[in-house]
Amino acid sequence: MIFPEPLPLASSWALSERRERIESWMPSADTVGGRWSFDLSTGEMAWDRAIYELFGFPPHEQLSRRSAVDCYVGESRCAMEQLRAHAIAHRRGFTLDVDIAPANGEPVRRIRLSAAPVCVGHRAVALEGVKQLLR
Repeated sequence: MIFPEPLPLASSWALSERRERIESWMPSADTVGGRWSFDLSTGEMAWDRAIYELFGFPPHEQLSRRSAVDCYVGESRCAMEQLRAHAIAHRRGFTLDVDIAPANGEPVRRIRLSAAPVCVGHRAVALEGVKQLLR
């Protein structure tokens, strides 16, 4: 995969910020979003129901990473893939605003994606985070 010019690493953050950016996130009456995780060795994804709705998939459908990535629009996909690779390689979290085209044909949505690797020793074994609709 060829990436555009490097993204500013201002979107990248140290794992010491995990609690502030992910663990303490709780939906409220005025937010739409949820938590997610991805096992790097098995490819298993787990999404809260609200994320299925954001992406336009039936709740609890078995999804591949590819089906989710295909919803990211244009440069949003490239930026997400670049920061994801950086997060895994360097054991850092990231936050990025992206555009997605829901699989059910609803209009493009802007969401905030926050993600951080789960590490065992010096190796990332999973990613987890929050996806939240921006209004």
